Amino acid sequence: MKPKYLLPHYFKKIGWWIMIPALFVGLPFYTPLDEGSFPLAGWIRDFFGESLQEFTMFLLLGALLLISYSREKDEDEYISRLRLESLQIAVITNYILLLIASLIWHWLDFLAVMMYNMFTILIIFIIRFHYLLYRQKKAAA
Repeated sequence: MKPKYLLPHYFKKIGWWIMIPALFVGLPFYTPLDEGSFPLAGWIRDFFGESLQEFTMFLLLGALLLISYSREKDEDEYISRLRLESLQIAVITNYILLLIASLIWHWLDFLAVMMYNMFTILIIFIIRFHYLLYRQKKAAA
C-alpha cells in the first residue's frame, strides 16, 4: 500500500539541515536560562531584533514537519504501522503533559507552555518513530 500524504524521502534531509541551525539560533529564546548561558544570545537578539524568535519558531516547526512526514527509503506496511503507533503515543503523551502543565502553570507562563506544546508532539513522534526503526534494524542485523 502506497502512503498518500507523505513527502519524498529527500525532504527529511532538508528538514534536518533546517532544524539544526534553527534550534541553535532559537534555543536561547526557548529556554528559561539567562542570556549569560549562551554567549551569542545577546548579540543575536540585538542584531536581529525580536522578529528572530518568530522566524526561528516557523523554521523549527517547518523542519519538524518535513522530518516527520517524509517517506522512509523502504516504506512498507510495517513502517506505516510504526508511524501510526508513534503518532498515537505522541498525541497521548502530549495531552498528558498538557494536562499536567495546565495544573501547574497559569496566566503568562501558560503561554510559554503552549509554545512548547506546539513542538512536543512532533518531537515525541520523531524520537519514538526513529527509535523503533533503529531497534528494528538492529534486530534484523
